[in-house]
Parts: sequence; C-alpha cells; structure tokens
Amino acid sequence: MKTWVLAAAFTLLAAPAWAQQAGMAQRLQAMDLNNDGAITRAEAETARGVMFTRLDTDRNGSISDAEKNAAQGMARRGLDGADHNNDGAVSRAEFMAMPYRMFDRLDADGDGVISTAEMQTVRGRGGN
Repeated sequence: MKTWVLAAAFTLLAAPAWAQQAGMAQRLQAMDLNNDGAITRAEAETARGVMFTRLDTDRNGSISDAEKNAAQGMARRGLDGADHNNDGAVSRAEFMAMPYRMFDRLDADGDGVISTAEMQTVRGRGGN
C-alpha cells in the first residue's frame, strides 16, 4: 500500500508541466492519496516529500542552486529563503520544515485537514 501511495503521488507531481497547467483544485485532489475527499497534513507532507525528490535531480539529498534554478512555478518560488544554514543548498530537512502556507490558508478551521467543503471554496474562487 505504501509503495502504491508514493508511486501515485510521484506520478501526479513528477511532471513540471502538470504543476503549471492544473488548477489549484486539481493539485489538491492529487494530494488526496486515499481518495476520501479530504487532505490531511500527512498526505500533504507526503506530497511535499515527493516534490523534494523530484527537485533533487542528482539525488544527493539536497537541492542545489542549479536545481533550484531549474525548478518551475510554485516549487521555485517556494524555495526562496529555505536554505536556513546558508550553505548554498536546501536539505530535505530544510525543505520539509518550510512553512506550509498554502495548506494552512486552505485549512480554514485549523483542524489539520482540508475538507471537501474547504476544497469547494477553492473551486468557487476559480481554482478549477
């Protein structure tokens, strides 16, 4: 099961074009790994880990400036300021510790789950 979940998350998040073309609601739906209509913080963190793996193209455990510059869209913007120890690379720990502003903003009631109703709000704002 765990392998399937990670493979599904990787498949949905791997293509840079997908991240740019899909609407916010579609990206959220892709994070709903168990298809229960809601996204838990754990599911979002799994998606974040998959994103780190995708960005770490040389698989050395950190995202270099070159890898950061190759990132597109939200992933690239999200890396700004993530290198907390200023060593020129973003480690997995630094990446995973970044504030998850999108999740927190969409989890309107702060219960750690983006519910179906909260996702409907995104759709209502034109997030597709």
